[in-house]
Amino acid sequence: MPFSRTVSIEDLRRLARRRLPRVVFDYLDGGAGAELTLRANTAAFEQVTFRPRYAVPVRELDTHARVLDAELPFPALLAPVGYSRLMHPAGEVAAARAAGEAGTIYILSTISGHPLEAVKAASRGPVWYQLYLVGGRAAAEGAIQRARTAGYAALVVTIDTPVAGMRGPDSRNATGQLLGATPIRKP
Repeated sequence: MPFSRTVSIEDLRRLARRRLPRVVFDYLDGGAGAELTLRANTAAFEQVTFRPRYAVPVRELDTHARVLDAELPFPALLAPVGYSRLMHPAGEVAAARAAGEAGTIYILSTISGHPLEAVKAASRGPVWYQLYLVGGRAAAEGAIQRARTAGYAALVVTIDTPVAGMRGPDSRNATGQLLGATPIRKP
């Protein structure tokens, strides 16, 4: 099925399964352990129903929101996704550029395939830096200073992953070897 004919997330998933190397698809599609949280999150989204209301008068529609110091035309932030470069060579750079063009915030993961300076330079909008506490205090302080120097507007600290989850397909596919041992890439 060509991309132009996809109509659902499941269509996109099937397309990704065919197009991506198995190691990349499994990394994106899977979760840790028995994938209980993954299934619970999927079930929660399946409970959301959008009910369009047509022919309803609306005096003024304004989706603008202020998030910290940023005025956004639409309050949807582009959340951090580690290893985006596995999915596309431009990865985080392209995502930051798209977020800036859409008028929203891009949040760069510590686990990035591009230097944080290049990602910030690609965006016309605000960019935040997500910090995983990996590599010790010195590594974290160095990453924070690099982000500050590059012009990141906020720091998003993630404390829920002190160690990587046990992801079966990733272990079988040797994803750790593919990703490398050093999560913080130097410029």
